[in-house]
Amino acid sequence: MKVARFVVVVLLLGSWYRPVPQAQSSERPLVGTWLLTSEQLTADGAQGTPVQGARGLLILDAAGHYFELVDHSVPEALAGDLTEAQAQFYRVGGSWGRYAADRDAGRLSFEAFAGRSPNQTGAEFNRTFAIAPVTDDQDLLTTTSLPGELHALGIARRVWQRVPPVLGLPAEWRPAIGFWRHEVEGQKNADTGEILSERTRDPSVIVYTPAGFVGVHFPNENRTRFASEEPTDAEARASGGYLGYYATLGLYPGGRYQGLIFHNILGGSFTSGSTLRRFFDVRGDEVHLSFPPNQGRQGIRSQTYVRLRRLSDADDMLGR
Repeated sequence: MKVARFVVVVLLLGSWYRPVPQAQSSERPLVGTWLLTSEQLTADGAQGTPVQGARGLLILDAAGHYFELVDHSVPEALAGDLTEAQAQFYRVGGSWGRYAADRDAGRLSFEAFAGRSPNQTGAEFNRTFAIAPVTDDQDLLTTTSLPGELHALGIARRVWQRVPPVLGLPAEWRPAIGFWRHEVEGQKNADTGEILSERTRDPSVIVYTPAGFVGVHFPNENRTRFASEEPTDAEARASGGYLGYYATLGLYPGGRYQGLIFHNILGGSFTSGSTLRRFFDVRGDEVHLSFPPNQGRQGIRSQTYVRLRRLSDADDMLGR
C-alpha cells in the first residue's frame, strides 16, 4: 500500500435526519472544519467580556452531524460565586449530535446526543449564525447562543475560521474520514487476542476531518444528571467520567494494523501538547482502533481496543 504522511497544524472552520443542502446557490457552505478564533461572553445585565485564550473546534457535515468542543477559562468578571470545582467544570465544554440549518432565518438548531455534561444528553438548543468570506476558500463563521443554553454562562458569541481540506487529499486517507460512533471498547491479551474485559459508553464519537483534525467526545455510561441545569460545587467535583479533546491528525496508512494515527492534542481534558498513538483498521463501516500494548502486573501484555461504526464518510465531510 502506498504510504502517505500527514501531519498538519494550521489556523483556521440538516435537518435531524436529512442531508444539509450546500451547493444549491452561491451561499458559503456551512459544512466543514472550523477553528475558534475568538469568544465573547455576556451575562445578564453585564457588558460583553472577551475570553482570553479561548480555543476550540466545530465540525459540521452534510449528513447533519455536528461536533463542538471549546476549551476556555471563565473570565473573572463572570466568575461570580463559582467555586474552583465549578470553574474547572466550565473550562471544557461542548457536545455532539445532529443539527439543522435555516439559512433564511440565519439560525442553527441542535440536538445533542451527549457532551461534557450529563444534562446535555437529549438537550435541544439554537444559535444564530452568519458567514463572512475572507478569501475564495476562507470564511469566518459567527455563532451566537440564545438565552437558556446549558453551561453557556450567558450569551456566547464565537467567531470560527474555516480550515480547508488538506492539499491533494490522498485516496488512502478517505476511508478513515468521517463521524464514527463508539460501539464498544475493552482490554485484550496483546499476544493471544483473548478478550479480558469490555465496556460501552454513553453516546460517544470520534471525528476525522479532511482538514487534518480529530474531535473526541467519550463520556462514561450512565452518568448522574445534575439536579438542576447547572452543577453545584459537589456535582462539579464529582463530574468526572468524561474524556473530550480536539487535536491535529497524523495519519500513516499501511503496516500490520493497516495504519497508524497520531492525535496531537490542542485542547480539552488531555494536556495540550501531548500526543496519542493509535493503530487503526477500517473494515467497511467499522473502524477498529488499538492502543500500544502495556505490560500488566501479572506479566500479561494487554492492549486497549475501541470499535466504532461509521455515521458519515469523506463525501459528507466535504459537502458533496
